[in-house]
Amino acid sequence: MANYRMEAGFEHLREAMAEIIREIVEFPKGVLVTVLGAKLTANTAHARIELSVFPETAQDEVVKILGYAERDIKNALAERLRLRRMPRIHYMFNGIEAEAAKIEHALNEMKKKGEL
Repeated sequence: MANYRMEAGFEHLREAMAEIIREIVEFPKGVLVTVLGAKLTANTAHARIELSVFPETAQDEVVKILGYAERDIKNALAERLRLRRMPRIHYMFNGIEAEAAKIEHALNEMKKKGEL
């Protein structure tokens, strides 16, 4: 039962971060950032936010932009979540979307050549 509550809490954190990033943070045109997951340590000192960035080459720029917006992100999190203390946020990247784009490109090339 406790594990279910933790997972529900992680999902709540993921949804809150997705909303906050969509509402507060402005990324360059053509850059898509998706919040895939979130985990919070038991003592709420650290939060790990899993992101997908497309194009993948924009990851460094996304980290800089999120760093500039850190105070606004934490303030918005404090409004949405009831945490005893605000966690230190760590961003991790997942290349699922980039990998899917590579596969789709390869399939399109194969179709053009008549191999599919």
